[in-house]
Amino acid sequence: MQNRFLAADNFYRARPAQSRLVGQRIAKGCVTLLVAFPLVDYALRQFVHPLGSIWDKVVLLILALVAFNRVMRGHRPQAFAWSKYAGWYITYLIALLFMGLGSPGTSFDGLRADVYDMLFGLLLPFVVEPEDTPYFLYIAAALAMLIGLDGVLQYILAVPIPPGWVDVGEHVRTRVFSVLKSPNELGAYMEMMAPLIIGMGLAETNRIRKWIFLIGGVICLGTLLLTYTRGAWLGLGVGVILVALAFERRLLAVVVVLGVIGFFLPPIHHRIMDLFSQVYYIKSSQGGRLVRWQQAFDQLAGSPLFGAGLGRYGGAVASDKGLSIYSDNYYAKVLGESGLVGLVLFFALHIRIVVELVQRVVRRASGYNRSIALGGLVGVLALLVHDVVENVFEYPPNCLNYFLMVGLLLLWSRTFDGQEENHG
Repeated sequence: MQNRFLAADNFYRARPAQSRLVGQRIAKGCVTLLVAFPLVDYALRQFVHPLGSIWDKVVLLILALVAFNRVMRGHRPQAFAWSKYAGWYITYLIALLFMGLGSPGTSFDGLRADVYDMLFGLLLPFVVEPEDTPYFLYIAAALAMLIGLDGVLQYILAVPIPPGWVDVGEHVRTRVFSVLKSPNELGAYMEMMAPLIIGMGLAETNRIRKWIFLIGGVICLGTLLLTYTRGAWLGLGVGVILVALAFERRLLAVVVVLGVIGFFLPPIHHRIMDLFSQVYYIKSSQGGRLVRWQQAFDQLAGSPLFGAGLGRYGGAVASDKGLSIYSDNYYAKVLGESGLVGLVLFFALHIRIVVELVQRVVRRASGYNRSIALGGLVGVLALLVHDVVENVFEYPPNCLNYFLMVGLLLLWSRTFDGQEENHG
């Protein structure tokens, strides 16, 4: 039976495309830069600042031109099923933009923050050939392992951190952040990539590559722990439990192991138990998450269906303009600024993404492919759960990575029929 499935060696040596599409090399180079976004963006902003602020816009423009050129030449790849739901959400946000023309700058910035990274995912079917997706997943995994190793080194060196990153009375060696510059954002990045990397390691037949991926995945999990980001721990735990209950009960052992580690390591144990303390509840009620979430409902008082308007609540735009603090819950941010209609459309979009991943990737993957599919699904669910307690989608590296990984996994699934035919 094994010869029916894609061998791991073939995962990295994808078959060449049957036809060389226009702009293939340019598109491949641009998508490679995107999957390496955290490192590329950090390096350009640190050392070539003018380019660092515009390079991703240039990449988006190039990919859009390549896609337009291909479509005009008759190339009509199938769009993702979730694209329709994204279209409804974007259309609604554009309508809110025109409703908020009294403050056009704020409304436009709010629209850009909500849809910009999504555009890259929508373009993927038109600029990436399914046979090339293993290459991009390999690059993404290699970069995540490198960032994970950097995080471990930061902990060993006890890199100094701002006092605000540690709760009062808490003693930790450091909270690692690497090139993402925030432990919360690094935790979100690791919770999405670590399961995928481990899945790729389990799928490998080459012993050296298998150990590289498995060790790299463990390093990424270690870095996730060392960020001391409770939202990322929660996201990964819930993601693993949901996938285990639905598809693979043996994954529950992973949750038990991680739970035991968390219980016996004092810094992690203290950080988790602090959530249940009276002090944390008082702090959260006075100026923390509880009061911030309550403010989301206050924003609906004037307009329950349509909210306060784009850029006016809960996110980076509202914070920069002095209109609101961060909501520390991306769904509360969506509710506060775009109302119940916006929240329903936003939920519909991401539920459709999860359903499509389950239908197109997980249920159709078998043999060597299944662990990769399950790892990818765990990471997507983890990030969506994490958004309950953080504005994860406000941070470009994580929002972009989410739509890229979703798109690449769905495109990869389009090679399954050909793989079964060739190995049958």
